[in-house]
Amino acid sequence: MDKNGNGVKELAKLELSIPKIQVALYKTADDAKNDQNAVAKTTTNAVGMYSFTKLAKGTYFMRYGFETNLKPVVQSSSLANADGTKTAGIVQVNVNQLMGFQDLAAKRTANLTVTPFEDLNINGVKDANESIMNGKTVIFINLEKTADLIQSGRLNDFNLNSQITSALSGSLDIEDAILFRTSAKGAAIQLPNVDSGMYIMMRSPFNLTLGDLLGNLSKINALVSILTTGDVEKLLDDPSLIATGDAATAPDNEYLKSVAKYVPEAIRAVSALNIDKYLEADVQTSLNMTKQIMNVVSALPATRVIKVDLNGDTYDLTGFKFTKTTNFDFGIRKLPQLTGKIFTDANQNGVFDTSEKAYSTGLTVYDRDGRVLKTITTSKILTSYTMDKLPFDTQMYVGINDANAVFGGKKYSGYIPASLKDKNIIAAPYFSSKDSLQNLTLDIPILP
Repeated sequence: MDKNGNGVKELAKLELSIPKIQVALYKTADDAKNDQNAVAKTTTNAVGMYSFTKLAKGTYFMRYGFETNLKPVVQSSSLANADGTKTAGIVQVNVNQLMGFQDLAAKRTANLTVTPFEDLNINGVKDANESIMNGKTVIFINLEKTADLIQSGRLNDFNLNSQITSALSGSLDIEDAILFRTSAKGAAIQLPNVDSGMYIMMRSPFNLTLGDLLGNLSKINALVSILTTGDVEKLLDDPSLIATGDAATAPDNEYLKSVAKYVPEAIRAVSALNIDKYLEADVQTSLNMTKQIMNVVSALPATRVIKVDLNGDTYDLTGFKFTKTTNFDFGIRKLPQLTGKIFTDANQNGVFDTSEKAYSTGLTVYDRDGRVLKTITTSKILTSYTMDKLPFDTQMYVGINDANAVFGGKKYSGYIPASLKDKNIIAAPYFSSKDSLQNLTLDIPILP
């Protein structure tokens, strides 16, 4: 196991052989690349040794790394490509004597599963009646590699236009340091072959939208600006970039500002950490070594701190705990919404009857300072309306824009701020982020 990834076996660093790894032998490089026409296949034994016997003299190509938790490392004997690079996982060997030796360099990796789900009862655990949410983007950041990206200037120079195909699918990699992944088709997000390292996994302050190339590139550019400068203005200046519809990442909360402040701090803090010692450290030592980073990241909601060690074992360090796991659930709450019917109450009974017609007018939701949180124009044909993506933990006031419209239901009679005294206020809803209620029905009968 090549702990430092240099392609050389160093027993002094306890780089031991790996058992139960498949190795295949081929006569041509093309056969090795395509895993076809194998001369022989074998598996390393309990002490990580393998052998091929009774071979005719000549040139052969060996391939390894078939396992999902193993990542081949480039070494001196790796297959050379026409452009001067080498192919990890395929080595060229010349059989011209009775016995030969060939070490195969590889690293253990992890396969992670990320599940964004609608957390209906806000307990943080995916229950049987809670489903995976599509179109939710998670960002996976290797802190050490991202620090190097920033310090070298490569992050600023990254050419997003070269990633057009990936951006269209809702996934994109900035080198192997920052990965964007978006849920789709009711399936959890899979992160295969994750290298050892220290990571932050976080709900993105925006969702990458399938098929929206220009929008996705704008969002990623804005995030790059946050990581490199801590400047949140590019996102705050364009609310469409952060319209996730989620409570945790809503622009009215402090999530985005926290991302801008604390993620760059965590990236800087990891630069002072001896990563090699950290990845080999035991549980308590790991926690002690990363205390500064943990203090920083603990201020971020919807964020996990993850360690993948040199053996490919994965630990969730969030909240100063040390849980061995490869599954990471992200409970998501949709923002509250008001729904109901608005109609001309012909018989003035306060209840919608099938013969009664839609009433078209403007509806507006205000906060206590008179700021507009949401405004819609109701249909001339359909009686139903929806006012979605409303904030939690905010006292709101619903007003009918038509000052002459007479509300035929039970009108709100409580306190109305001075800023709204001239408005036709009919209700004052409030949604607590600590309560599972996130949908409220408000029917609006208008007297003829």
